[in-house]
Amino acid sequence: MIQRQVILCFLLLVPCVVVFGFISPSTNNGLSSSSSIRFLSSLSSAREVVYETGKPTGNGGIFEDPNIYNIGVDKAAELWIASVKADGSQNREAGMPYLDCKSKETYFVDDESLVISRDGGMGMNLIELAGGREDGYGITIVESVSGNAEKAGIVAGDSIVSVQALSSVEVVDGASSVETQEQGYDCECRDFDATIGSLTSFDDDVDSLILNIKRIRRSPRINVVVEYPPSQCGEGVDNKETVSLYAGEILLTALRNRGIVFEDRDAGQCDYCGSKCMVKIDIGSNLLNPMSTTEAKFMKNNPKCRLACKTVVGYGMQEGNIRMRINLNEWKPDEGKSTSIFAS
Repeated sequence: MIQRQVILCFLLLVPCVVVFGFISPSTNNGLSSSSSIRFLSSLSSAREVVYETGKPTGNGGIFEDPNIYNIGVDKAAELWIASVKADGSQNREAGMPYLDCKSKETYFVDDESLVISRDGGMGMNLIELAGGREDGYGITIVESVSGNAEKAGIVAGDSIVSVQALSSVEVVDGASSVETQEQGYDCECRDFDATIGSLTSFDDDVDSLILNIKRIRRSPRINVVVEYPPSQCGEGVDNKETVSLYAGEILLTALRNRGIVFEDRDAGQCDYCGSKCMVKIDIGSNLLNPMSTTEAKFMKNNPKCRLACKTVVGYGMQEGNIRMRINLNEWKPDEGKSTSIFAS
């Protein structure tokens, strides 16, 4: 594969003949305005988490800085692909190519909006991974950053999906939010030339740009030790089973998908899911989402217990260890408390 690069204060073009196949729709460069800058983590359709860094979770934990899950440019280059959906949605026309990730279990595509100064050059070195098509579609990513790009928070491996002129910025409580935006261009899944064209299409008097980027991050993982009642295990069989979950997964669904069996004969059915999903958290409650008001009232006399169907692991994009018991009514009084496999 022949690649092309550019430093955004000097242009250096090398011919590229890379071809990749997907349907080419008509181009739409219209961009809607946005009223704020936020991080949106779309782990999957079943694992969507909106978070702000450095804020308490309300459950004794802290929202992690998502940048700790960034990956290197070489790995990002391996994972970026262009996908196309036949059916349209509110945000994308049918057949419109969009950036996607090859491995959606281990990694996820995150969206960020960053403000970058043009004073003295933006300081980005771009590289084309795929292109050479007459329609201008391809995949172009950031290979390295310095100066203004580094200050803005852009990292190697990012891909620019749209660029807008910043007309004004409102500062509230020390945080910048975009008040109004003007001229803009869509460059998601565009080749080198089209991406450069978008970045250099603004008048010289535009001091700063808003770069809407996509970034591949590693999915935070939670190690969960599940303890069955010893009476439900055969002689000599370990009553503990360790599974690995991803941050943002619903505990009940995630455990069932990994073969954990909920079988509690005397337990009542959950009003939410209709199953017997109550669990006891011995270690790692700070890695779970806060209880709702209804769940908190229901667990008033059992503060260490949770309804697995209403529990999200890795809340706030955290990683760590959880130890829990299931099938609570099957535990016998003389079985006592087990010893943690997680040394404190």
